[in-house]
Amino acid sequence: MTLASSPPRIPAQVAEQLRPLLPELVPEMVAEIQATVPEYARPDDRQYMRALHRGAEAAVGQFLDRISDPGAARDAAATVFRGLGSAEAEEGRSLEALESALRAGARVALRWLTRALQRMDAPVETLGSLAEALLAFLDEIAALSAEGYARAQDRVAGEMQRRRQRLAGLLLAEPPAAAEAVSDLARLAQWRLPPVVSVVVLATPDLAGRRVPALPGEVLAAVDHVPPALIVPDPYGPGRRQVIERGLRGFRAAVGPPVPLAETATSLHWASEALRLLEQGMAGLSGPVIHCDDHLTDLVLCRGRDLLGRLGARRLAPLAGMPPARQHMLADTLLAWLETGKSSSVAARLFIHPQTARYRLHKLQDLFGDQLDDPDARFELALVLRARHAGLGAAGSA
Repeated sequence: MTLASSPPRIPAQVAEQLRPLLPELVPEMVAEIQATVPEYARPDDRQYMRALHRGAEAAVGQFLDRISDPGAARDAAATVFRGLGSAEAEEGRSLEALESALRAGARVALRWLTRALQRMDAPVETLGSLAEALLAFLDEIAALSAEGYARAQDRVAGEMQRRRQRLAGLLLAEPPAAAEAVSDLARLAQWRLPPVVSVVVLATPDLAGRRVPALPGEVLAAVDHVPPALIVPDPYGPGRRQVIERGLRGFRAAVGPPVPLAETATSLHWASEALRLLEQGMAGLSGPVIHCDDHLTDLVLCRGRDLLGRLGARRLAPLAGMPPARQHMLADTLLAWLETGKSSSVAARLFIHPQTARYRLHKLQDLFGDQLDDPDARFELALVLRARHAGLGAAGSA
């Protein structure tokens, strides 16, 4: 950084005449800072009060050193005031409070210089030069403090991000991490443990260029996880679904079912499965973002795909041997009837004439006979036909 320009030339002996008077200045500066900046009003904290006194002494000492030797190296000032800014950031105080404290100290110093020079019977020009030098010094140390503050903020933010990434890894682990380990790391990461979370799985190609969804700060991001994932607290609270949808705009993603925190890996599993099916073009799953809770039946059927194939081959055996087009026509008609129970509803759903619907239903009655009156058989038929409709290939010969 570029430091402030050198202060006006002031006789070096002025600094030496002022230095013995420092003990009366520092307490005034501390009192003014505490009176005008609420963040610094901590008179009962002895350790903090000692630190505040040391800071005031360093500021005044550095200023007088600058007067006595304007060409002196400024490394000491840079170290002191960058360190001061860094400490304020790490303590969680605002940069505005620090700047207010520096200005309050400078006001007291200017009043003190005025009194001291009057006692010394110094020329008026000397007071003007000292005031100009003080303002230049204030600008310099404020800039140094801001630089230290910004560096510390970057360090704190980076460490907090690393802690949150580790926390996300613990929550996504299977088997689950110990509850105590999760709780300890959540405290260090300043993340409130929610009762319920959902895991959002992101399509990897959409993260090219390190793009990350713009979601609220309480969402834990684990984009380096395989698959890339987000952990969303209270996913379906008031307005939360809309927030998720907006934040995921431009990404393909699947939102896992809400689960207790200890079961985060379960939500991850189902979200991964849903995204895989979406990318495969599974019927019934569309849009860039899908929610598992909207497709529970399809996901359950997908999990049992192999056994559904065997069940379909058995239950849909009456359609075997027919031309594929006729098989599909009758299978669609049977599913519509099982889901609606009325021939008129079948006609409306399939956009066919009611008489055509009745004809097909008579044909199905001839083919399946007593199965259509058996609740268990009807349930199994509905399962395998729904699986076929979803594109899971579980409908046997149909």
